[in-house]
Amino acid sequence: MISDFGFRISDFSCLSLKRVMGWKSEIRNPKSEIVLLIVLLSVLVGCGKEGPPLPPEIRIAQRTTDLTAFQEGEAAVLQWSYPTMTTSGQTLSDIEAIEVWRATLPRAQEPPPPVSAQDRALQRQLLESEGEVIQSLDPAELAAATRGSVLVFHDDLNRWREGAVGDSETMVVWYGVRTICCRKRESDLSNVVRLLPTRPPDPPGGLRLTAGPAGIEVQWEGVPDTSVVVERSPDGTTWTQVTEKPVTVGTWRDGLADQGRAWSYRVRSVRLVEGGEVVGDPSEPARIEHPDTYPPPTPEEVVCLPEGATVRVRWRSVPGAASYEVARRFAGGPAEVLATDLTSVEFTDREPPLGDITYLVVARDGVGNTSGSAECSAVMGAVP
Repeated sequence: MISDFGFRISDFSCLSLKRVMGWKSEIRNPKSEIVLLIVLLSVLVGCGKEGPPLPPEIRIAQRTTDLTAFQEGEAAVLQWSYPTMTTSGQTLSDIEAIEVWRATLPRAQEPPPPVSAQDRALQRQLLESEGEVIQSLDPAELAAATRGSVLVFHDDLNRWREGAVGDSETMVVWYGVRTICCRKRESDLSNVVRLLPTRPPDPPGGLRLTAGPAGIEVQWEGVPDTSVVVERSPDGTTWTQVTEKPVTVGTWRDGLADQGRAWSYRVRSVRLVEGGEVVGDPSEPARIEHPDTYPPPTPEEVVCLPEGATVRVRWRSVPGAASYEVARRFAGGPAEVLATDLTSVEFTDREPPLGDITYLVVARDGVGNTSGSAECSAVMGAVP
């Protein structure tokens, strides 16, 4: 835009103020002088000095605070959440490594459990001064150790015993982890967890499996002073613990194992120790076929509702049923199938005979197993 003074407003800059002030001395119109002063003030507002440059943000991974440890067989199992944030709350996407720290201390010299934040800080300092990095997990190793949103690391306790100075039975082990990211910047050390390595309990014996309509019954002979966890596998190679917590009796039913296939099971003894638990080695596995030969439950709450010249038959939905079949028996004669492959839970007989009628409802699952029949009756007379 061209101003009244013969130049563009956009031509103003901090470097041209002297020139503009010279123009002001040549202006004879008071109104134009006022306009020019307003423009000058607008320019001066944007001509302040630049502030000092801000320092670059230093990206550091947040400290891990949920590290846990327990013993499984002759291994210490460490678990913690995969680091995802920096200390400033930004997303962390460039992890370079995670260090696993371990320190071995005589139990007689171990400090008391920390109570305050200062105690926990001193505990981390002691781990750093007395411990060492036993593994630095690179990105490929981190990918292999990832289980969903959790990282899992196994420390061989037999190897630890070989390198321990003194009687390993009198030692306590401390663990911690540290994240390296952002051009080798180290996070603070995680929370410290302790483990009292001990010989694991023997596995349970006498593993037996029985398949039935309610699931697979798993039975075993337990080891004294232990409980048991149950593991299941579709192929005998990949195992998943299926008991939510250790079982204290000698039997457990797996009601979630799919039918129509084979499953393998094994069990482990669990012994409670100071500060945690020790999970023993697995038993010899057992395998069983779980065929889908079990019928769905018989339909319940079957009712016959005469409605004028028709009869409506209704029943409650059956768990596991894929379809239903409705038949009709008149005057004690043979049953006549009226409908198959029904997916709804009601059927209307639009041409019922006069007299005593019995309706039969059967549920059928996805592979053709049929339930027992449920009945209801109706008496039909002439419609006036």
